[in-house]
Formats: sequence, structure tokens, C-alpha cells
Amino acid sequence: MMPTLVGLEQHDTLPGIPSPAETPRVLGHGEAVAQFRQAWQSDRLHHAWLMQGPRGSGKATLAFAFARELLAAQGGDAAAADLARQVASGSHPNLVHIVRPPADRGGFRTQITVDEVRKLNRFFQTTSGSRQWRVAIVDPVDDMNRNAANALLKMLEEPPARCLFLIVNHLPGRLLPTIRSRCRVIRLEPLCLDVAVDVLESLEIGVTRDELRAAAQRSNGSVRDAIQLLSSGGLETEKRLDSLLGTREPEWHGIQALADELTQKDRETAFELAVSSLFSRLAAESERASAAGDLPRAESLAALWQNEAERFREGLLYNLDRRQLLLTHFAKRFAADRSPEAH
Repeated sequence: MMPTLVGLEQHDTLPGIPSPAETPRVLGHGEAVAQFRQAWQSDRLHHAWLMQGPRGSGKATLAFAFARELLAAQGGDAAAADLARQVASGSHPNLVHIVRPPADRGGFRTQITVDEVRKLNRFFQTTSGSRQWRVAIVDPVDDMNRNAANALLKMLEEPPARCLFLIVNHLPGRLLPTIRSRCRVIRLEPLCLDVAVDVLESLEIGVTRDELRAAAQRSNGSVRDAIQLLSSGGLETEKRLDSLLGTREPEWHGIQALADELTQKDRETAFELAVSSLFSRLAAESERASAAGDLPRAESLAALWQNEAERFREGLLYNLDRRQLLLTHFAKRFAADRSPEAH
């Protein structure tokens, strides 16, 4: 029987779902695991590994798996259960997890600050007398502000002895090229459908396998997105978007009803998933037009994607009316379909 592990709450904790630090197995990334083991066993372990891939593809889970394997190899007679418990609770003396810190008034900060990176200096200094490996997981590097990223870069340029950096990165475009150049890169693809369903089933969420499969399909292999779809009514929202976007003319009663529901209090996750779906659909439509040789339509839709992404970014930044953001988006979508460039 597996021991009960209790992980620390993070800014992206999903209620009732084990965190990457608590997850005992890695599924679907056998090649990445093999690369790490080969480097470790051949005594050619690079000091910094950068795990890149879409959100929800298992990068942080893989980082903790690497950390556990390395720490277990030098742990002597320590029981595997004790090691797992220490890693999950953040109490292992040779492991540090750099994430967004708690905010002074509750919740979490929106960035990883330079103060968090400075914890790495203290961590490596206090463990410098040990001949064992020390592991630092940065999760994700995307959340670092510029000062924090520059401080991390300096450490990567002059790494302490017997240290291992495991760096999670969702969007490569947000990463300093100089950080990437000092890392060995592992690129993770989204999980295939069957593996994603197996991962979801292992979490015992309490829904049918057909529902798990539907969520995995909609989330394009992101386990995190699939979980959020299942827990926030996202599958029903997806079906409604299929219907609303499948007509030649906007059905404003249904669009307004959906916008009302998505902008209610405590529906932030549902709103974010719906917006992500709208932009994914728009990008896919542009790609299909390009593949069919309809370049004017493809370019028109790509321009709409860019303009709408900027409009939503500014609207959310300045806390504008989210309902109106959605309604305007639908209006622009249907207007684009009626324009000469879209046909």
C-alpha cells in the first residue's frame, strides 16, 4: 500500500489532485527518463536540464522523478517511503523547489522574484560541506521576472559543485536564450490520448472512462487542462461552443447566456478554459485554411488571433468587463467569416 503523501500548496494546486512532488510515476516520457539515466550512469550528468513542453504535459512530474532517483541513489539505507515523504513535503535537505512565493495578504504572488532565486545561494552554501548532489527545481522559469532570470543565469554560468538544476519551461519564447544555451534541453510532446486517459484514470477523479477520454481529447494531451475541464463544467462549455460557432449567423441569445455564466463569481477557471478554447479553435481554423491553400483566409484569421490576444491581454490587465470581452470576440469572429478575405 502506498503511503499517504502530503504536498505543499502552490499557486497552481488543483484541489484533490496530487502535486508533481507527490506523484510517484511518470507515464509517457520513457525516452526522457532514459536520457537522464544514461547521463547519470555514465557520469556525464549536465548541471542544468531544461524541460520544455506544453502546460500539463508532465514536466514538473518528470523533474521530481529525476530528483527522487538521484537522491535515492545517494541515500544509503534510507527507506524509499521516507524519501518520497520528504520530497512531497519539501523537507528533504538536498532538494529545493523554487516557485511563486506566498503573498503578504494571502494567495500567491504573480511572479518568481529575485528573493526566491537568492534562496538558492543560501541552499548551496548551507549544503556545501556535503559530497552529495544538491537538486534545485525551478517551476516554472516562465514565472521569473527579469531580475530573477538574470540571477538564475549567473548561477548557471558559475554552478556550484555537485548541483543539479531542473528547470520547467512552458513557453520557450519567454525564456532568456542565454539560459537555454546553458542547459541540456528535453522537449516533451503532449501525452498521447491513451496515456493521458491512463494518467487521469489513476487519479480516481470519479467520472467514467468515456468522460476521461472526452476531456483528454479536448485538452490535446494536457492532463491539467483535462482535470480542469472535468471539474469546472468545461466539457459542457465545449459542446456549447461547438454549437454556437457552428452556425453561419451568431445566435446571440445563446452567446449572451454563455457569457453570463462564464463571468459569474467563482467561475474564473471556466472563463480561462473557454477563452483558451476560443483561441485554440481560431488558430486551428487558420491552419486548416492554410493547408487548403486559402492563404487570404488563413492570414485574416491569424491577424484576428493576434489582435484578439492583445485585446484580451489588455482587458484582463486593466480588469475590464469580461462579459463584454467575450461578446466582442464572438462579434469579431462572425464578422471575419463574412468578410471577403475569409472566403
